[in-house]
Amino acid sequence: MAPIPLPYIAFFLWIEPISTLVGAYYAWLKPETYLQLTHAASAPGILGLPTATNIVLRQLGNLYVAFAINEALVLRATSDLRVWRTLLLGLLIADFGHLYSCFPLGLKSYYDVANWNEMAYGNYLFVYCGAFTRICFLLGVGMGEPKKAKPKSKKSVRISDTVSSSTPSQGKKTPAHNNKRKKNKTP
Repeated sequence: MAPIPLPYIAFFLWIEPISTLVGAYYAWLKPETYLQLTHAASAPGILGLPTATNIVLRQLGNLYVAFAINEALVLRATSDLRVWRTLLLGLLIADFGHLYSCFPLGLKSYYDVANWNEMAYGNYLFVYCGAFTRICFLLGVGMGEPKKAKPKSKKSVRISDTVSSSTPSQGKKTPAHNNKRKKNKTP
């Protein structure tokens, strides 16, 4: 197994899981703030959160926790690149799903950095960084040179005019003659 480079370990085992838990905290324990930062114009006002919205935010928080736990613990459990690639491919697909979930805010929200708040930085910039890092990992960027297979040794046979390779008892027999089985004669 090739060792996983430190920048990938730092991002996938520490930075991203901890950051994802921050999102879970806001979805679970500060749902009004979560909604206000996501889209202030449509956030519930003085009447508070509808029960359904509160449930959905708790479910979202739970998914953030599942994301963080899966990434941090599964990747810590192995250095098998197949496992890392499989999990990170799944998370890359989730990155695109996360970005798509922000589509109702309009296309401009994806690149209008001047108007981003802390939630938008999490929804866009951090997801862009995560997706970029996953793509780099999946492409093998920074993973070192792949080990090349050792070339097979070429065996050569020397034919010498001066040395006979057969014994005198073999005479002019070919290898086929030497390998013939003797038939058992039964009376």
